[in-house]
Amino acid sequence: MRGKAIVGIVAAASAAAAALPAQAGTTKVVGIYDNFYLPAKMTVKRDTVVVWKWPDDSGDVHDVKLKERPKGVKRWWSAPASVGYKYKRKLTVPGRYHIICTLHEEMEMNIVVKKRR
Repeated sequence: MRGKAIVGIVAAASAAAAALPAQAGTTKVVGIYDNFYLPAKMTVKRDTVVVWKWPDDSGDVHDVKLKERPKGVKRWWSAPASVGYKYKRKLTVPGRYHIICTLHEEMEMNIVVKKRR
């Protein structure tokens, strides 16, 4: 039964992420849900702005911390938040960005920034 509940939660979160407003140009939105980021993997072009969006209703407290990064990128970390908060970063250096929530060890994501051609 637990597996069905998890599938239902993931399906609902996918639908919620699809309902986020479309972003023009070089902005991508990441939804923050009950112990996961959606999407958990993303590939973007250099100079893309990534916006992490907390839900508007009640939820757990989460943060966004850059754990591993390309050479030359300074570490960053959002404030812990739970409702209606947004945090954004412009990713300018190509490479792999490994993001974690310091409050939930299973909550992580990867962003690959490609070089412009």
